[in-house]
Amino acid sequence: MNSWLSFGMLILSLLAMPLGHGFQDVNSSTPVLAPPDPEFSPKGTYEGPIDLPHIVRYRNLPLRMHLDPLIPGPVTTYQLNSRMIPLWQRALAEATDMEIQEVAAQSLARVADRQQADIQEAGPTLMSVAASTKNNRIRYACAHALAAGNIQSAAAELIKLAAEGTDSQRVLIEPALARWKTTAATELWKPRLMDPYVTTASYRLAAEGLAELKDSSSISLLLPIIVDRSAEYSKRTAAAKAVAVLDPRQAHATAEMLITGDIPERLLGLTLLDNGLPESTEKLTAFCDDSSDAVASVAWQRAFKRQPEVLLKSLPTGHQHRDSAIRMTAARVIRLFPDPDRIVMLHGQLSDIHIEVRNVARQMSLAVANQHGELRDQIISLASSLLVPDSPKWQGIEQSLVLLGQLHSAKFAAECFALLDYPRDEVGVSAAWLIQLSPEEALREKVAAYVQQAEEQLATGGSLQGDVLLRESMLLQYAGLVRMNELRPLLEQQFPKSAPGTPDKRASALWALGLLLEKNPVPEIAAKFEARIKDRQSIPPEHPLVQRSSVMALGLMRASASKDVVFESYTIDSQESRIAGTARWVLPLLGEPMPPDFTPSVVYTGPWRINPLEDNR
Repeated sequence: MNSWLSFGMLILSLLAMPLGHGFQDVNSSTPVLAPPDPEFSPKGTYEGPIDLPHIVRYRNLPLRMHLDPLIPGPVTTYQLNSRMIPLWQRALAEATDMEIQEVAAQSLARVADRQQADIQEAGPTLMSVAASTKNNRIRYACAHALAAGNIQSAAAELIKLAAEGTDSQRVLIEPALARWKTTAATELWKPRLMDPYVTTASYRLAAEGLAELKDSSSISLLLPIIVDRSAEYSKRTAAAKAVAVLDPRQAHATAEMLITGDIPERLLGLTLLDNGLPESTEKLTAFCDDSSDAVASVAWQRAFKRQPEVLLKSLPTGHQHRDSAIRMTAARVIRLFPDPDRIVMLHGQLSDIHIEVRNVARQMSLAVANQHGELRDQIISLASSLLVPDSPKWQGIEQSLVLLGQLHSAKFAAECFALLDYPRDEVGVSAAWLIQLSPEEALREKVAAYVQQAEEQLATGGSLQGDVLLRESMLLQYAGLVRMNELRPLLEQQFPKSAPGTPDKRASALWALGLLLEKNPVPEIAAKFEARIKDRQSIPPEHPLVQRSSVMALGLMRASASKDVVFESYTIDSQESRIAGTARWVLPLLGEPMPPDFTPSVVYTGPWRINPLEDNR
C-alpha cells in the first residue's frame, strides 16, 4: 500500500503540468468547403468525385442528394495527453511497485509502436532500469520500448537482452537492430545459423538481420540449409530470402537446382528467384502456368513486383486462371499496359465469380479510361453491352453500371430502366443509382409510373419485389433533378413519420420536393420542413436523413424566413450525420454569411492503466 501511496503523490505532482499538443493524426486536416454558388441548382449528370470503397456494396452507393454538394464529415484529432510520457517515465524510475514499473514501460512501448509519441526523452530512464532491475518482465518491457522508440544508443544493451531472451522477446527487439544496421549484432545472429536446435523464429530473425546488414560472409552458412530437404521448411524459406538479397547470382544458381522438384522445392526456387536480376524475373514467368496454383500464384505476384511487362505473354491464360490472385494480378498488368485486345480481357473479368476480382477489374478499367482517352469509348461500349435484362451475368451488369456511373457516362437511360426489376437487387438498385446520377428526360413518364405503382403496392400492403424501396428512393431523386412537378402531391405525403416506406425514401422525397420548389419559398411547405428539423425530442425523434434533407430543401427553396431554424441546426445538430455541416453550407443560400467551420474534436488516446488523478484527458 505504501508503494501505491507514494505513486499517488507522484501522479498528483504531475497534475500541474501544462497540456501540450501531443500526438496529432496527420490525416485529420479539416477539408475546405467553399460557400455555395448563389445560383446553385442540382440538375443534369453529376460530374463530381465519387468515392467508393475497394469492394462496392449496392446498398452503400453514394446518393445524388449527398453528392451535390459533398458535405465533409467531422474531423477528429487524436492526441496523447502530454502528461503521459513524463508520468510513465517517473513511474518507471521512482515507483517501488514492480507491476507499476512494468506497466509504465509497456505504456511507453505501446505509444512508440503506434507512433503516437516520441519517447526519446525516456531513453536514459529505460536503459538505466533495464540494466539495473532484477525483474525479467520489467527488463524486457523496457527493451521493447527502447526498440519501438528507435533509441539507437541502446543497441548494445538490446543485443545482450536479445541473446538472453525468448523468441517472443526477441521478435520485439531484433527487427530494430536490423533496421538500425547494428554491425555488432552479427555476433548474435551468425551462431544461430549453425545451431541445429535453434527455433524457427530465432533463425528467421537472424537471417533477416544478416540480410539487412548485407553480411555476405553468412552466405556459406545459409546455402546448405536451403538444399537440405530434412531441414524445417520455414528455416529453408528464411535462408532463401536472405540469399536472394545477399547474392542474387548465387540465388539464381541455387534456384536452378530446386525448380525442377516438387511443389515445396519449386516454391523455394521462386523465393530465390525474387532477387532483382532480369534473368531471374524472366525465369519466374516460366512458372506462371505451373500445374500447382500455389506455385503459379507466387510466380505471378513476384514477377509483377519486379518486372510486370514480362507477364504480358501470360495474360491470355492469366486473366481467366482458376486462381483468383492470378486473375487480379492479370487485371493490374492490363492496367499498366492497356491496348484494345487486353481491354476485352479486362472487361470479361467484370463478370468474375470472385467479388474482389470483379471489383479490381472495374477499378483497373476506370483507371485506364481516365488515363488513356483513346480507350475510354471502348471501355464504355463494352460496359454498356452487358446491360441486358435477360443476361445471367448479374455480376458483370452490376460492375458495369457502377463503372458507367464513375465515368459520368449518360445515354443509357433505357437500358437502366429495363434492369430495375432484375432478379438480383445488386443490379436493380445499381441501375436506379445510375438513373439518378445521370438523369435523362426521356425516362420521365416511365419513372412516374414506376413510382406510382410502388406507392400503390405500399398503400395496399401488396408484395414488393426485392429492395424496391431503395430503388424508389433513388428514382425520387431523379424526379427532383428533372423537376417532375406531377409527383409533387406524392412527395408532400412523405412529411409524416408514419408515411409508408423507409427514412431513405422520405429523405429522398423531401429533397426532391425542395428541388420542385427551387427559389419558391412556399410558407406552408417551409413550415413543414422546419417541423422535421426541430423534431428532436419526440419518441422516436425524426430520422437524421430526413432532417438533413429538410435543411437542404430550405436552402434550395431559398427560404430566408427559415434562417433561424437552419442556424439552430448548425449550432446543435449532429456533425456525424452531416446535418450541422449541411446547415452551415445552406445559410449563404438564405442570405447569411457562412458561419465558421467546426473545430476538430480532440480525442485523447487510451485507455491507459496509469493516468493522472482526476484528469479525463
